[in-house]
Amino acid sequence: MKPGNACRRSNHRGFTLLEVLIALAVVAMSVGALLGTITSSASNVIYLKEKTLAEWVALNRLTEVRIDQNMPGKGARTGNTVMGGQRWEWKEEVVELPIKGMFRVEVRAHPTGELVDDSRPVEKPQEQKLSPSTSAGSAKDSIAWTTSVVGVVGSARSDIRDSVAYPFEGVPQAPQNPGGNPNAPAPPKTAPSN
Repeated sequence: MKPGNACRRSNHRGFTLLEVLIALAVVAMSVGALLGTITSSASNVIYLKEKTLAEWVALNRLTEVRIDQNMPGKGARTGNTVMGGQRWEWKEEVVELPIKGMFRVEVRAHPTGELVDDSRPVEKPQEQKLSPSTSAGSAKDSIAWTTSVVGVVGSARSDIRDSVAYPFEGVPQAPQNPGGNPNAPAPPKTAPSN
């Protein structure tokens, strides 16, 4: 062995402490950003689910008003219903429009926070609470609601309760010209089986 070889450094170098700390900092920031993105996506899914269910609750109430044989009274009403495993509160406001016999119906809905077993039948009150009305409520009042839908209801109501469809009789037949193209050839006819 030659003298002085023992003092010479090896050509094999490892990472320095500073390089390791910088690499760990980069990994930690990347993981933090990834977790933030995942959390944001999860909270968006929850928000959209709540917004969708609130919209359905409000649209269901608006549909109930529209198909009811009695005209809705002017003013505000509140009630609640169950959907998606939780209880929802709705507020309906009916305002007469300048056109005689036409009413504007606005329905707002939000969750009450009460979880409900919706596999059991819901006891639905026959009468809704009537509360004093202001035209569209205050801005502060409308902020607390998850969604709001607006519809128009007319006073024209039909007393007919019969089915509007013609009763079906006979054997259904295939259309002679599927697709509606007047120049298309008719489908081949099949021979009756004996």
